[in-house]
Amino acid sequence: MHNDELHRFKSDIHLVHFAADRYGYQRDRRESSVASHVLRHPATGDKIVVRKDQDGHWTYFSVRDDRDHGTIVDFVQRRGGHRSLGSVRAELRQWLGIEWPQLDDVQARPPRDITSPEEVFDRAARFTASCAYLHARGLRRETLGDPRFAGTWAEDARGNALFVHRDDVGRVTGFEAKNVGFTGFAPGGSKAAWQSIVHRDDRALVITESAIDALSHHQLHPDPQKATRYLSTAGAPSSTQFDLLERIFSRLTPMSAVIAAVDADEAGHQLAGRIEALAQRVPRVAFRRDAPAGAKDWNDVLQRVEREFIRSLPPLRGARGRSERER
Repeated sequence: MHNDELHRFKSDIHLVHFAADRYGYQRDRRESSVASHVLRHPATGDKIVVRKDQDGHWTYFSVRDDRDHGTIVDFVQRRGGHRSLGSVRAELRQWLGIEWPQLDDVQARPPRDITSPEEVFDRAARFTASCAYLHARGLRRETLGDPRFAGTWAEDARGNALFVHRDDVGRVTGFEAKNVGFTGFAPGGSKAAWQSIVHRDDRALVITESAIDALSHHQLHPDPQKATRYLSTAGAPSSTQFDLLERIFSRLTPMSAVIAAVDADEAGHQLAGRIEALAQRVPRVAFRRDAPAGAKDWNDVLQRVEREFIRSLPPLRGARGRSERER
């Protein structure tokens, strides 16, 4: 009975409405989407991301504290001052069976074009902790499931890895799709930047030419302080993307470092030079070049390091019939 009740708490109580009505959170419509809702608390500054998992449970995680995540039970236990699970149950029982208005009534927003990049991504994306294609590139489950990358990548029904692009105000502009022998970008979308979750205490920004390289760099160089964020331009940046980078640099915490972890080829070296010139225009921001040694990019390095892990995986077949290890 108690387990059934816990299941109802986690699945039947809409966490977005609950957090807004009971604890005073407000939904940020600019950063939210159909599948992922960003909530902020105006008094405490707390910022959480809420979504519904495949098992039907509402879950959340805090972008300020990696330890603060879970279901509505965890949410209430951390914010309600409860000393026991029994008192958490007592609070949540009051909310079961309540009829709630439509989601947009929490904070109204104008209607969206159903063919917008955000809508296309929401329809295609399946949020998961693993992806066969990304594992075949040497990325481990621990990396893909790191809270730093929550909601920044997904998988579609064909097994393609999707990397969502957002501008500097959090609006979805499109997404990159990758699989064996295949790289594409969402029709009608435009490249801005794939970005990891931003923390208030971040002190470093790693820039790469692909999201896979950013994830690879993270796995190869874990930051014990968890103060590093990541950004990918998905290839050579356009002038619009350079403008975006300049705005992002200008908002970095003073004494932060911009790290150009782009490819170790002529184009990459030229790009690193342009990033350095951009960083030098921002006061109190340092620059560092981090080129992969003996490889073109950071995923090449990772695949070399994770050779045994990749060999332990079942063969992955892509649209062109090649295994990833034959790539």
